[in-house]
Amino acid sequence: MSMFREFLIIAFLVLLGAGYSLISGLSPLPWTEPELAPGEIRLSDARVLEVIWVDARSKIDYEAGHISGAVLLNEDDWDGGLRRLMEVLMVAPRPLIIYCSEAGGETSKRVAKRLRQDLINTEIYTLKESWAGWTK
Repeated sequence: MSMFREFLIIAFLVLLGAGYSLISGLSPLPWTEPELAPGEIRLSDARVLEVIWVDARSKIDYEAGHISGAVLLNEDDWDGGLRRLMEVLMVAPRPLIIYCSEAGGETSKRVAKRLRQDLINTEIYTLKESWAGWTK
């Protein structure tokens, strides 16, 4: 009987802790979407890292404004952009963070996917907040 009582006490404490975590927001609800998709990074986390920024926007958008030191690499001039990126990577290998101007980051996701195929041993992320998040 005592073993059963211990089991009930432990079960109660586990449920109490899980309930508190869900209600207080310490733990996400199991049926909700994760805040970050695989391979994404938040701007607040990216700012504290030493990274190479990759701008996947058009050349016109890049020339109008970009993150300081960002390498232009888009699907329009893949070979030229990849060459410029490789020059930077050879000097100081660091993680890559790709951003574009779209809210969903579809362009940066396509560029990241392609880079992951070409640069197998490189850490590659997409910026969740995109260019709009940087300019806020």
